[in-house]
Amino acid sequence: MILILPVTFLLIFLHFYKKNNKRLAFINSYLILSFQIFFVTELLTFFQYLNSITVFFSHLLFAISYYFYFSPKITYQKIKVKPLDFLDKTMLGLIIFISAITLIIAIISPPNNWDSMSYHLSRIQHWIQNNGVHFFGTNNFRQNLFSPFSEFIILHTQILSNSDVFANSVQWFNLIICMSTISLICKEFGLSRRLQLFSAFFICSMPIVILESSSTQNDIILSTFILLFYYYQLCSIKNPSRSNLYFSGLSLGLGVLTKGTSYVFLFSIGVTYFLYSFIYNNSISRKTVLHRTIGIIFIGLSINIPHYTRSFIKYGDFLGLNSNQIHANEIFSLLTIFSNFIRHLAFQLGSNIELLNWYLYRIVQIFLGDKISDPKTSFLDRDFRPPFFSLHEDSAGNFIHTVLISIVFILSFFLFRKIRKIQMTSFLISLVSILLYCLLFKWQPWTGKILSLLIVVTPFTLVVVSYAFKDRMLKIIISFVLFILLIGTLPYLFLNKSRPLLPLNNKSIIYQDRLMGYFNNRPELFKQYQSLVKNIIINDVEFSNDYIAYHLGGDTWEYPFWVMLKEKFSKKIPFIFNLRKDDLHNLIQSNSLPIYIILENRLFINLEKIEKCYDIISTEQNFSLLKKSRSINEK
Repeated sequence: MILILPVTFLLIFLHFYKKNNKRLAFINSYLILSFQIFFVTELLTFFQYLNSITVFFSHLLFAISYYFYFSPKITYQKIKVKPLDFLDKTMLGLIIFISAITLIIAIISPPNNWDSMSYHLSRIQHWIQNNGVHFFGTNNFRQNLFSPFSEFIILHTQILSNSDVFANSVQWFNLIICMSTISLICKEFGLSRRLQLFSAFFICSMPIVILESSSTQNDIILSTFILLFYYYQLCSIKNPSRSNLYFSGLSLGLGVLTKGTSYVFLFSIGVTYFLYSFIYNNSISRKTVLHRTIGIIFIGLSINIPHYTRSFIKYGDFLGLNSNQIHANEIFSLLTIFSNFIRHLAFQLGSNIELLNWYLYRIVQIFLGDKISDPKTSFLDRDFRPPFFSLHEDSAGNFIHTVLISIVFILSFFLFRKIRKIQMTSFLISLVSILLYCLLFKWQPWTGKILSLLIVVTPFTLVVVSYAFKDRMLKIIISFVLFILLIGTLPYLFLNKSRPLLPLNNKSIIYQDRLMGYFNNRPELFKQYQSLVKNIIINDVEFSNDYIAYHLGGDTWEYPFWVMLKEKFSKKIPFIFNLRKDDLHNLIQSNSLPIYIILENRLFINLEKIEKCYDIISTEQNFSLLKKSRSINEK
């Protein structure tokens, strides 16, 4: 059933490829398929009929429609590849090499990222069980409020394959789209094919990109839609066509639906090209520019209306700001921008040279003084500590890339006069994105959070390089940087702490038991989860709607329980729901208490109202399993 997605993608691609632009056909096809996934998800949710059969036949219906509509228009042209010199072939070969290794890791390894275990993948299991993406009762508001589109895509791969084997590959495929899109942006800016290739390599060689591309996080997916919006807005300057308007609207809407931080980047891009079109573009009237902008915003908002509506109904707030204020800065000033910028920069420069890490910390400390860990600008009051070298997707820095970008930005001050106006838009987008991100969002120690910033500044970086170095010197510079970046990728490719391909501390995903792989980041939990699930026994009793409940904290790993229960009950598990303290009274009154409760021990006091109704079946260090007393069942 899972094959229906690539088949549909291929049909769309063949239609767009008739114009003989492979990369453009590729990204257009992805955007159409993404909207199709969104449409199918929301439509089936409306009728509360989201399941493997309906999802498959919905995509099949689209595929048949594409075939009959596109088939007469499709011309099967031979793919023409222009000859490449040795350096360009080397770059292309390295891109393929990195992509192949990360794909192998994505397929072999189970998902095991922290956020995925607590809410990314957990929410998907509730959606599948509830036959729709409606909001549900939970102690982790992120399972409802956070923008869901990356999980929509994973939902379709899971529901069509009845497994999570392809869950990691969603980010990987978005990396391919990301590389294609940034190379097209560089092409629109008039950069050479060599720099277009280098832009793709520059992105895929980032340590955090390598590590995240085999995970179920959403930073690469977000970056993809940001770049797509960037590209279609840039193309609209020369070609203000309807297709560019529609694609801009789709990428805007799906970007917002992917992650909340998208607003910063999409706003920066949208405002930049609106002002450029309004001031410099004489090919269309200002009235047309305004109408097109309104149309793009309308499409983008329309895509997000279902999620906004669910948020308002559940939390009384379209954007969920009342429940999710912890990420926003509490003070807004130039000092806030500088403080967050310098701390983000320092953490990107973490290395295995301890002395350098200490000096970086001291520099930040000298500049910020007692504001270095200001809780008003630091997420969850996190202390700023010396940066460090890491092979983990949550904390790996991008030392070489950050140094290169910084050098080029300094160099750009001597070249501004040479850069064309349309190319200067890349600088404005970079600058506004950095300023807004640092102004609005608290500093966090997790380096992947600013991945989109690094990717958004890449086009301007390469524009400057194109002016600073010519011909032979450019070839020498690229060759040298290519070698340095390649060496830098190797530890992240093969020694990924969460999903090591080569043995690391006597573990490798190649021979590791898949079930244990879910716990690579928290191996101490494996036996606890295993023990609890082992003690859940259901014999010859019809599955009902009150069987198993989770009473877990907001950042607890819920997803592995789903995996183990699915394996225990042959992939057909009893109904599961999140038990909230506020629901206890209603459950008692309606005699609907669950048979089993998987309880996080630190939350035991929350269940004092029903404590007498349950026996403790199993107790571990962090969790306990409670079963409804037989006397209660008989009553």
